[in-house]
Amino acid sequence: MAVGLTQVSKMMANFPQFVETGKNTALCSIHGEYIQTTYKNGRITKCPDCERENEEQRIADENTKLKEEAEKRKSRRIDELLGKSGIPKRFQDKTFDNYQLSEDNDNQEEVFNRVVAFSEEFKPSSEESKPSQEHSGRCIVMIGDTGTGKSHLACAVASLVIKEYGGTARFTSVSEINRLVRESKGYNAKYSETEVIEAFGNYDLLIVDEVGIQSGSDAESRALFDVFNARYQNKKSTIVISNLNQAQVREALGQRIFDRLKEGGGEVLVFHWGSHRG
Repeated sequence: MAVGLTQVSKMMANFPQFVETGKNTALCSIHGEYIQTTYKNGRITKCPDCERENEEQRIADENTKLKEEAEKRKSRRIDELLGKSGIPKRFQDKTFDNYQLSEDNDNQEEVFNRVVAFSEEFKPSSEESKPSQEHSGRCIVMIGDTGTGKSHLACAVASLVIKEYGGTARFTSVSEINRLVRESKGYNAKYSETEVIEAFGNYDLLIVDEVGIQSGSDAESRALFDVFNARYQNKKSTIVISNLNQAQVREALGQRIFDRLKEGGGEVLVFHWGSHRG
């Protein structure tokens, strides 16, 4: 049904905010002259340039607020991930910057640079990307005496993955993996064995400490293989830490696991220098 002009006029009369009653030239102290319109409901237009600038400022303020809220959410996520990361309290503040390099120790500097290069592979190519989409999945085996900084550097990588790259990282030990798998088989278990394996298999970075401190039972060997194989299948990176030498680590983990750690550019880094603990 068509609506005539008379009907439109009558309809507009019911909305005084749209009915103009006059126009005149007004002066803005900032932008100069502009056409000011008065409406039937008493509303008088203001300087359009001022109105535009106010709207732009409103949008800018809203964007700032949204950004601040996003930063708060990110901060809460970081705190949550750190809380669930398993990183020991002693190592939660460890970074590459506060790692102590000895003078004239080329081997230590080379190892340090290789770990830094490894960590940079987690950096997303864009803000939308996640570390798991970027990293090759290659692994590192850190071996050497106690006090040489293996845990320090491993946790520095984990903190970087969480804080800077928005990824997930988990610090664990062979004994914890075996304990969680063993407990998952109990009658009142909170998680199933499959869920435990999947959880360990999906972190962007998994640090496995104390390799070699295990009984070597078939059950432990199967649990470890399932975790490492899940990560291998998912192309997830793992850092293994041990005080054993390379041959002993291979024996402790088994050839199948060790081969997976070395595949695709995996490295064995030897921390062969004096202890920093004094």
